[in-house]
Amino acid sequence: MISRRVLWGVGAAALALWLMKGEARAGTRISFVTPAWLAAHSRDPGVRVLDVRREVHDYFKAHVPGAVHLAEGALRAPSHGIPVQYLPPRILAELLARAGVTERTAVVVYSEGEGVLGASLVAYALERIGHPRVMILDGGWAAYAASHPTTQAYPSYRPGMLFAGDVQSIRIELPEVRRLIGGERVTFVDARPAPAYLGETRTWIRNGHIPGARSLDWHLLVEPDNPHKIKPIAELRSLFASRGLDERSDIVLYCGTSREASLEYVIARHVLGLPRVRLYEGSWTEYVAHPELPVATGPEPSPVTPLAPKAK
Repeated sequence: MISRRVLWGVGAAALALWLMKGEARAGTRISFVTPAWLAAHSRDPGVRVLDVRREVHDYFKAHVPGAVHLAEGALRAPSHGIPVQYLPPRILAELLARAGVTERTAVVVYSEGEGVLGASLVAYALERIGHPRVMILDGGWAAYAASHPTTQAYPSYRPGMLFAGDVQSIRIELPEVRRLIGGERVTFVDARPAPAYLGETRTWIRNGHIPGARSLDWHLLVEPDNPHKIKPIAELRSLFASRGLDERSDIVLYCGTSREASLEYVIARHVLGLPRVRLYEGSWTEYVAHPELPVATGPEPSPVTPLAPKAK
């Protein structure tokens, strides 16, 4: 269903955004491509390459030919005082269209090292607005630059038309999280390293994890010498199975800011093909801002701290 149509002016071009509620028109496919594939296709007119490294000076020094720099952090902003929340679909679409993403382009996203989390975050954001074909560069910048041509030149393009959907089935929001705590309908999975899960990391207002959540450190899913490269599918499937996660599971992934969890989301849903996987976008950043919600510490099974009184 299309609720309204908004036209945005971008320079001399017009960017049309159709804001739609419900599912993407044809679904989204996120896959991983090799550096050789990208080297052969980076200049194809139907491919838009996004360099989402946080530091633009890395892009200035060298990047994949045809790549546009769009730092991963540009896609999130404060919401009601809570940091790093996803921008509304129409704003996401405007930003992506300014970077050359159109309705007709396949999008390849890359970063460097642990920046794979930013690449998966951007890939998830593209799925969130219903963009049909998204790819992540397996191995990232390091693997590409090791044996393929790079450039310092900026690409030239005209922003086109991008449709902004609102795909709700891939995410979960706080009211539903609140209802599901302590139940058996879903399995919460915490993608952070073990010290954060256990409550040993003193980062947030409160430290620990959602009661009943299982720990699956995202580092376990990638190669230790290059975290931008995911492990073989058989190993990934075994890791998820070791946490009791398979095709029958209803999985809710979270982490500190949903960045780490976005990689586990992409792997679970698009690499392993698990049918019921959602991302808690607000993640621990939002969760701990509500003192009435319970926090657990220690290993599984873990004790639950007493509920704080609800704010009036």
